[in-house]
Amino acid sequence: MFYVFMIKNLPTKFCKENLPDNVVNVVLEDEKGLEHQAIYIGYRASLSGGWRGFVLAHNLEIGDALVFELIEPVKWKV
Repeated sequence: MFYVFMIKNLPTKFCKENLPDNVVNVVLEDEKGLEHQAIYIGYRASLSGGWRGFVLAHNLEIGDALVFELIEPVKWKV
C-alpha cells in the first residue's frame, strides 16, 4: 500500500482503518534504509516526538509531500 500525506497530519480515515488508536512508537525508514524513531498519536492522527528530527534530517519544507508505505502498523517506509 502506498499513500501520500501532507507533513505531520495523516488522513483520519486511513489511520482508523490501518493504525493503532493510541500513542505508539513508530519507525520511519527513509530511502537510504536509515531508521528514525517517532511517536504516532492515534487519537490525533499525527506524528510527534522524533518527527521534527526526521523533517530536519531530510530538509523537508512546508508544501512537501511524502509517500508512506505501510510495512507494519508501527513501521513505515517514507
